[in-house]
Order: sequence, then C-alpha cells, then structure tokens
Amino acid sequence: MRQFIRENGLNFSIILVAALIASATFASHGVHDEGVQKRMATMAAAGGALQTLGDMIGGRAIFDRARAKTARGDLIRATRAIPKRFRRPHSDPLSAARPTIWLQWKDFRSKAKEAQRASRALDVGRLEDLRKTLPRLVKACLACHQTYRSGPNS
Repeated sequence: MRQFIRENGLNFSIILVAALIASATFASHGVHDEGVQKRMATMAAAGGALQTLGDMIGGRAIFDRARAKTARGDLIRATRAIPKRFRRPHSDPLSAARPTIWLQWKDFRSKAKEAQRASRALDVGRLEDLRKTLPRLVKACLACHQTYRSGPNS
C-alpha cells in the first residue's frame, strides 16, 4: 500500500512539474522578449522529457530504454542551460519568472545545479532504476518552481 501511495504521489508530482513546464510553451505564444522565449523553450524541452519519463514510470507508456535515454539527454541539456537562460533579467508580461531569481541568484543557481546533478544521475537502464532516480529530479524542479515561478499553476 505504501508503495502504491509513493508511486501515485510521484506520478502526481511528475504530472504537476510537466504541466508547469509545459504551460511555458503555451504562454510563449505572444512573448516578445527573445530571452524569455529561449527560457520558455528550454523549460518546454525539459517538460516534454519529464512527461515522457513520467508516462513510463506511471504505466501510461511502455518503458523504452532508447526513448528514456533520449529524454535523459534532453533533461541534461535543458538543466545545464538554466543558469545561462536566466542570467539576465529579461522580462515580458507573459513570463512566469519571479524577480527574486536575480535578487537571490546564488540560491537560484544552486537549485539549478541540483537539477543538473539529478538529471545526470537518472538511471534509465531499467524501469525499476528510473523509478528510483526520477524522484530526485522532480523534487529539484518543484523546489525551484515553488520559490521562483509565479503565475497560474505556480
């Protein structure tokens, strides 16, 4: 029973994080600032990869090692790009980034680094290994979003 609750809680967290990130894709239409567009594209790529892995561990898709490996690579690239994408405080009315990112840059960068480490630590060799390693990444994403993301579904 505890395993069921843990897995369903993780599935909900993955869906939540993917939805938060994916909302950047929808919001990016109409964004005029190129820096904000690049941030949103980076987050959308991460959201898509996270959704792929979440579907696999949630049983909504068959585990496919090659697809999981590709998603892991997408997550590594996206999380590595986060500090670069947020380095300058670009703004746009549709941006969900809180200004505290640039006031608390050291903490933001630390959270981004944890997401990078967690994405590199993903073990996509077997479904059981993915189930054990994905929660760390989800936790890192949520920690950053709870602090530095505003707007709907923040």
